Amino acid sequence: MGPPSKVQRLGIFEPQIARMKNPVEPLKPAVNVAQPFRFRAAGELEVKPIAWLVDDYLEQDALVVMFGPPGEGKSFIALDLACCIATGREFHGHETKPGAVFYIAGEGHNGIARRIWGWAEHNECLLPGVPLYVSECATDLASATNAVRVAEAVQQLADETGTHPVLIVIDTLARNFGGDENSATDVGNFIRHVDTHLRHKWKATTLIVHHCGKDNRGARGSSALKGAADAEYEVGRNAEDKIIRLTPRKMKDAEEPAPLAFELVGVSLLDDTGQPVSGAALVAIEHTAPSASTSSGMGKNQQAALAALKEMYAETSERLAGQGRQDHPIHILTSDWRQICEASGMQPNRFSEARDGLLKRGAI
Repeated sequence: MGPPSKVQRLGIFEPQIARMKNPVEPLKPAVNVAQPFRFRAAGELEVKPIAWLVDDYLEQDALVVMFGPPGEGKSFIALDLACCIATGREFHGHETKPGAVFYIAGEGHNGIARRIWGWAEHNECLLPGVPLYVSECATDLASATNAVRVAEAVQQLADETGTHPVLIVIDTLARNFGGDENSATDVGNFIRHVDTHLRHKWKATTLIVHHCGKDNRGARGSSALKGAADAEYEVGRNAEDKIIRLTPRKMKDAEEPAPLAFELVGVSLLDDTGQPVSGAALVAIEHTAPSASTSSGMGKNQQAALAALKEMYAETSERLAGQGRQDHPIHILTSDWRQICEASGMQPNRFSEARDGLLKRGAI
């Protein structure tokens, strides 16, 4: 099954793109109406069951963070969740609550289109009429004005289509945030604007896709983001077995669910001119622990050289994603790798030994 004709294919994107190009009326100051402050007797409090957007994994009206290194599957999982919820399909065996999904994309719009159509092809699903909306550009949600403008665009589509927003995806935080990621104040403002103008307005779950720190330990930047999150997931792709793993790291009001594992499978698509292009989709597989790391038993020079290469790979991957070329092969010159290692103090002959040792181990 190939994508629909050009007119049908662009139909999923044109309405929201056209509206987001239109000028927005100047914002009027909000009327500050003080709400009465009250208490309730503890015995009157109700214990309500958890309302799931995706059974066991995403609660309704929750702030969720999904982090991981660049190019290791975060956006694939976020888009898979978005497509499943917008179409009312199960997310790999877990029931979803159908509703409108708004995807604030900060990078790689051509890649996102291929991934959405790859998902549709793999799942034999027709996209025209599906309430999944993708932004044309990024926005700085650290600004209250920008957050209100996004909310207005969401509300306009919701009114016109009669659909209720249940999921808003921000991919990635870095591309939709103009502040300092290490500043608790800046991150706190971002969270407050997202909560006030997007999440609480419709009681919609907000999923923030974010990068991990350079040491791959936790989400990058201020811990204020983790503190505010109702749930947090880590995404990583093991270098040895190429499996993408989704691992829960925080679940505020429910038991942590089981980790999930996925493989990427190729999907054949046609572009708007009828030419074949490659796509991909996720397939769930049994979760197993990652295979043993090839770094076991390495000397300090091999470890340093491998760490430098991984950092170069991540930086190149992130740069390509920002250019909309995340599917482009990543090539790193040995001379550039050597220069980075020697600049950090490694002797030239030690670099050659480390490189040869890593090749022999199969680590590179």
